[in-house]
Amino acid sequence: MELSTLLLFCTAAFAVAAVMVAAGFGLGTTLTPLFLLVYDVKTAVFLVAIVHFANGMFRLALFRTHVDRRLVVRFGLLAVVGGFTGSVLQKHVTNPALEVGLGVLLVVLGGMALVPVRASWRFPPRLDPLGGFLSGLLGGLIGNQGALRSGYLLNYALPKEAFIATGTAIACLVDVSRIPVYLYNYHADLSGAWPYLTVVIVAAWSGTLAGKRLVEKLSTRWFRTLVAVLLVLTGIALVFANW
Repeated sequence: MELSTLLLFCTAAFAVAAVMVAAGFGLGTTLTPLFLLVYDVKTAVFLVAIVHFANGMFRLALFRTHVDRRLVVRFGLLAVVGGFTGSVLQKHVTNPALEVGLGVLLVVLGGMALVPVRASWRFPPRLDPLGGFLSGLLGGLIGNQGALRSGYLLNYALPKEAFIATGTAIACLVDVSRIPVYLYNYHADLSGAWPYLTVVIVAAWSGTLAGKRLVEKLSTRWFRTLVAVLLVLTGIALVFANW
């Protein structure tokens, strides 16, 4: 890998990891197209998953005391099942229509969160397992679990710290379910990539520390608005990129 390419990866990892502290998504979405400059699509998803997991564990360590354990159980357990299922199917499924559908759903979820609470509809808690399974499935299939998960978690009036910690805990569970499958399928591609992955991971950790400081200055109201706006913009970008 050329030095200029590695610097691009690190810059992107730092910037997106900083934003991801609030949004709960974006690292996989941003890094995967960059890794495609060097690797094939399935290897890129695998390597980005490693960066995603390493950064998620670091973020979880920073916010671990705020995890909503009941929501992790209701939403997260089937997210793990979905992540494993998606990672198994990923070797056989590549369909841009999945990303278009995800983009439309993100616009809807983000738009719902921007509507005043009294005028908006919210998902009933009984749908938590389904939401978890779908977010994990997409994470395994296309490497993008975070946006759908964040959109669903906006359904709850969580404090910003609990939103970050709970979403991160679920993301780490999904990564644990899908990375071993990727490792089994593409382990030969990992040996030469470790030096580059290590540098990108450190850049992502630095961005996470910077993002934590920014989040501490936001009120919960503005935090939720920021997440909703980022969801809508991400959804629009996914639709136009794959239409």
